[in-house]
This record gives sequence, C-alpha cells and structure tokens, in this order.
Amino acid sequence: MPTSLAGQRVVIIGGSSGLGLATAALAREHGATVTIAGRSEDKLREASAALGEADTASVDISDESSVAALFAPYDHIDHLIITAGTLGPSGVTQQDLPTLQSVLEQRLWGAIYAVRAAAPKMTAGGSITLTSGGIAARPRAGAAMISVALAAVEALAPALALELAPVRVNCITPGVVLTPLQGSGPEAEARVAERGKTLPVGRAGNVDDLAQAYLMAMTNGYLTGEVLHIDGGGRWL
Repeated sequence: MPTSLAGQRVVIIGGSSGLGLATAALAREHGATVTIAGRSEDKLREASAALGEADTASVDISDESSVAALFAPYDHIDHLIITAGTLGPSGVTQQDLPTLQSVLEQRLWGAIYAVRAAAPKMTAGGSITLTSGGIAARPRAGAAMISVALAAVEALAPALALELAPVRVNCITPGVVLTPLQGSGPEAEARVAERGKTLPVGRAGNVDDLAQAYLMAMTNGYLTGEVLHIDGGGRWL
C-alpha cells in the first residue's frame, strides 16, 4: 500500500494534542503539508514547535463561522481529519440542556460544519476521517449524550461516503488509549494501563497505534464508508 503523502495538504482539527498531534507528525514524515487546528493558541504553539513549525489555525469546531474561516484560505485540500471533542459528563438527567447541546455541537455538528466547508475543496482521491469512541457502542451511566453523538458520527461516515464519492469518508473508533482526554500524570497512566491488561492484546493503546490507522485511512484508496475499531479487541469483551 503506498503511504506517500508528498505534495498533499492535510488539515487536522484537534491536531494540537493527543491523536491529532501524533497523526500530524506521522503525516509530515510521509511528506504531507499539515495544518493543525484547535481552540487553544498556547497548545497550537507548543504543538507547532514539537512538529518543527507546522502550520496552525485557531478554530472553534462548534462554531460554523469559525470552521468556515479555517478553510477559507485554501483552494484545495487533500485530507481532513477530525479528532476534536470532549469526554465530559453528559447524563441526560444530570446536565442542563445547554451542556447537552454543546456535546452535539462539538462532536456531531462540528463534524458536519467541517465536512460542508472542506468537501467543495476536495477532489477524487481525497479523504475525510472522523473520530468516534468505544462509548458509542458501550454506553455508561452519566455519558448518554456523548454515546449518542459518537454513534451518530459512526453512522455519518458511510452515509457521507455515498454522498461525497469519489471523496472517501471513514471513521476511526479508538479504544483504551492514553490521551489528554483521559487525564495526565501517574494516576491516569495507571488507570489506563490496568484497563489495557483486560484486553486481548494485553495492553492499552497509544497515540502512535491510532496515528497509523489515520495514515491508512488517508492512503488506502480502496477504503471508504468504514468504521475502524482500533481498540485491542475491547469491543468483544
């Protein structure tokens, strides 16, 4: 499978940390010109320095006009990756309606805003990769709205693959992976490591495991309409 991204423009919303940052680094290794976008100017500066002065752009994925402004300078992009979103409390009876609505704005409508802005600038061979999470299929108490939003994102990918063809659209669904969304420090690392021991592969995932999946989604021209579970087999437990 060819993995060269030489001469191609990759835009990663959520690229200032975690999965997005690791994917940005790998895409640059394979020759891409990468723009990382996120809400925090400080994190973007840190990420750019870590990558070797990558292009950065400030964006609020829950704001349609902000997302439109992100894509306005580009005449053409080849690949869009969306990893942005929170995992905070979202119980239907526990949170107020604005909080619940903000989850949908970030996770579902944000993806829609980005696709609507990016798709007209993409041609055959381009790709869009969304991001879900294991909680879409295995909900837990207090996180109902996140489960709903991520399940909707998984349903969106194959529908968009038909609507936007020949642009390819897929969704990556990570399992147990240590990212900033899981917290930081020894306590978070120990918690994730313990969960990883219960998986068939015997360990938690890392951001490089996921970056390889995003790279495949960009470079495999026969892959579209798929939801790829990169979870160490966790969904079968």
